[in-house]
Amino acid sequence: MRTKLDAVSITAVLVTVGAFSATAPLTAFATGSALALALGRNALGLLTLGPVVALIRRREFRKVFRGERFLVRKEQRRGALLGALAGTALAAHFATFMSSTRMTSVAMATALVATQPVWQALISTLQGHRLPRATWAGLGISVAGAAIASGMDGRAGTEAVVGDALALAGAIALAGYTAISEQARPDVSTMVYSVLCSSVCTVELLILCLVTGTPLFAFNGGTWLALLGLLIFPQLLGLFSLNFVLGRAPATAVSILLLLEAPVAALIAWLWLGQLPAATAWPGLLMIMLGVTAVVVADARRADPVTDTDTTGEVRGLVAFPQHPLLALNHIPGDDIHAFLWREAYMGRFTVVEATIRKLENKAVRVHGAKSAEATHWIEVRAVVARIAADHALSARLWLTAARFHSSSARRDLPSTRTCLDHAYQEWYGVTGEDVIDELASALRTMCQQDPYYSTEMLAVLDGRLLHKTVHSHQE
Repeated sequence: MRTKLDAVSITAVLVTVGAFSATAPLTAFATGSALALALGRNALGLLTLGPVVALIRRREFRKVFRGERFLVRKEQRRGALLGALAGTALAAHFATFMSSTRMTSVAMATALVATQPVWQALISTLQGHRLPRATWAGLGISVAGAAIASGMDGRAGTEAVVGDALALAGAIALAGYTAISEQARPDVSTMVYSVLCSSVCTVELLILCLVTGTPLFAFNGGTWLALLGLLIFPQLLGLFSLNFVLGRAPATAVSILLLLEAPVAALIAWLWLGQLPAATAWPGLLMIMLGVTAVVVADARRADPVTDTDTTGEVRGLVAFPQHPLLALNHIPGDDIHAFLWREAYMGRFTVVEATIRKLENKAVRVHGAKSAEATHWIEVRAVVARIAADHALSARLWLTAARFHSSSARRDLPSTRTCLDHAYQEWYGVTGEDVIDELASALRTMCQQDPYYSTEMLAVLDGRLLHKTVHSHQE
């Protein structure tokens, strides 16, 4: 994981900012209903990516509906249920935010919806987390700025104030979506989770349109172009570039740069629509941005994925442990979080182990990115726990996943990749079931071929197994 933004990451962030900044101006430009636009945007995105993801991830979809999850059954179903709830929050976000762009200025709408980290911090307090003083200070500055900006905006009429309130509601809904997703994401892959949330969001927006009597797709030519722009820019390009950069850059730096969305959207609205908020509202808008920046920075400082755990599995104070211990099998390390996990696993308390790993993995994903070294570490821990549970097939798959992440283009860690492949190969020998053995042999060989200096002995064994499978299938 890179500790600072490089040229590629900066480019990806700028693409993300530009793509997301187009949302409010495009919605304000269109003449069709904002609810219908929100529905159309999500429906077209789902129709574009849904079939591809369903084909690529069909095996995971089957596991979700069967209720399977790494070590504890029904845990993946938990992720699916949370994903459905997150889709509801996402529908609320689109309905409120996109409607607000018709009632208030683009600059006000994007600035107010950018307060999402502030509401995220408040949700964190409801979950029992203590916030540092800097977070409370940033929260106060943002709220004061929103009050000032909205008060000045109120001079334009009641409609503008309602639009400001809808934008704030959109920020709160987005914070809810983020909080729910943080709990669900380790249970379901990014692609499956995205399709699940989009499906629920699309269905609920459709129901909302039907209940309110909103005409569906009764658009003129300009509105259809705006809808196409919403699909291409924020829905596809924006989300893709954001997911890309979060896999290779610090989430804090990305979050701060994403605050550029508000001024960029205001610039687009000014150049394209000739739209600007009242001059007296600008100090309030600046206070919102400064407050949100303070919240993001303070949150990053406290969100360390290295935490201690008590005997109940609850995360408490900070403790240092090696970033990448060898995770030696059949060995309990010192008195740290790993020792706790190992002890609980050997005692068969996999529910506690799974819940603890999820909390730690959530923090690592949120702070460092889904494919970062810090997040990949917890995949390795899961692999060791799976081995303790005598699930060699699962352990091999997890080691292979960790190997893929270590060898990803964002960061090529050859020694760690080889270590993970060695563990996967060792677990492969303990697998039972001809189909699973063949499946893992093929996956292992594919990974090993990417390293020309890798063990020829291992490749020979895998080739022999695959050759045996081919000969046996021809004989049948």
